Amino acid sequence: MFRSLTILGLIGAAVGLFFGAKGLMTAKDATDSVNRKGGDAKSQFHADRLTTSLDKVRAEVGKDGKLLQLNIYPGYVVADAATGSEDKGRSFRIQENGRVDELPVTLTGPGKLQDNVFPIEDVDTKVVEKLANEASAKEHLGLNDVSHIVVTIQPDSGKPGISVFLSNQRFWRAALDGSGLSNPDQQARTAIDDAEKAVAGLESSAPKAAAPSTGASAPKATDLASCLTAAGTDSAKITACTK
Repeated sequence: MFRSLTILGLIGAAVGLFFGAKGLMTAKDATDSVNRKGGDAKSQFHADRLTTSLDKVRAEVGKDGKLLQLNIYPGYVVADAATGSEDKGRSFRIQENGRVDELPVTLTGPGKLQDNVFPIEDVDTKVVEKLANEASAKEHLGLNDVSHIVVTIQPDSGKPGISVFLSNQRFWRAALDGSGLSNPDQQARTAIDDAEKAVAGLESSAPKAAAPSTGASAPKATDLASCLTAAGTDSAKITACTK
């Protein structure tokens, strides 16, 4: 009897040690995922690592699956996938150790589902890695300074694109194929500068003693200024004001 109890006690201790060690490993994996740097060998910013994570998503939604948004962090990936429902979706978090956690997603806001999704197969992991390097280089930084990358439908074009966010609070974006890498802040600043020059040109060309009834240039300048005020920082609207 004593021997049986001793054996059972040893087995219980072994089981406790096993689950205790497993719990410690899981906690360590979670910590590593959060603390991972963009330039690390295991970073999801590298094409091979990201491909492995996307394969996990494909296993859940199929190769023909549609994504609403793909958020890529150095240590993990979050993929929001469509289910065909206008108000329900699926969200997957893929840890760097391959673990997949799923959460339901409630879809809200205007627009149709078909206008807000893109095929998972259209995401080229090599393009993602290339843009991460190019965007950080534009800011004279490195991959360690890239906080995250978002693949989603661009609000101004209605087409899927890739946005690279940096630790200096700036971001660069490009089309899904990597073309047209640009900084929206710079685009908006350039458009505003061009608009201000256009306004100044109209005001300087207006006749000094022109009567209100015959001064055609002044209303144009006023209309342009009003258009710019309404456009705010939207570069597309600012550009349209000057055409």
